[in-house]
Amino acid sequence: PVRYNFGDKGYIDKVSLTPDEFYQELRTNPKHPQTSQPTPGDFRRQYQFLTSHYQSIISIHIPRILSGTLQSAETAFKRIQHASVSTIDSLSISGGQGLIVAYAAEAAKKDYTHDEIVALTNEIIPKTKIYAGVYDLTYSVRGGRIPKYVKLISDILKITPILSTAGDGKIKLEGAFWGKSKFPNRMANAIIKRIDTGKNYRIVVTHCNCKERGQNLLKVLNKKLSNIHSSYLLDCGTALGVHAGPGSMSLGVQELPND
Repeated sequence: PVRYNFGDKGYIDKVSLTPDEFYQELRTNPKHPQTSQPTPGDFRRQYQFLTSHYQSIISIHIPRILSGTLQSAETAFKRIQHASVSTIDSLSISGGQGLIVAYAAEAAKKDYTHDEIVALTNEIIPKTKIYAGVYDLTYSVRGGRIPKYVKLISDILKITPILSTAGDGKIKLEGAFWGKSKFPNRMANAIIKRIDTGKNYRIVVTHCNCKERGQNLLKVLNKKLSNIHSSYLLDCGTALGVHAGPGSMSLGVQELPND
């Protein structure tokens, strides 16, 4: 899990605090939290445990360009003896990364070999997209992710940005929509334009302390799209929640292979 701290007090994502407790702290604590990647020691202990049960490990992570997590993992596996470890840059975050991990896990259950699972995972990565609707830019400003003038312009024009990851894993502005009323409907309509109706998809909505809003987003997408194979709703991890803030949502979209 990602680590984060409010001032001098440190926490572990979804271990030290529940998501509800985290967002309550985010709203009320005058100190904005900072996140940090798991240490090489965290990974080494996990890898050592896994090697006592499995012959090989495939470790899938958020983009190298956004975090030192992947580097920590690589540092750790160099010290693990008698184990085959492959680290993969998912080039995605949140629900997008989750869909990639789930796809790899399904391949493992079907008894594909280690190398085959790595190849299949690398093939599904460019077919998986993530879209994040930021409800309130206040937290992005507090965390130093965007300058204050961007929030000022957004507030004046009543624009809600939609962020995504580029081909190299960088966060980019994917689009925007006007206003915050009927947030799930507006976000759904903005994303539907980017979905190929001739293909089937698996989707996952992650919400930042706004479960009902997330449910509504799923409901709208399933109603307007006939090519959704399966859909899920999950709490958003704090690594994104720290910067997106309560009320925000992300949508992971994965194109299913024809076979």
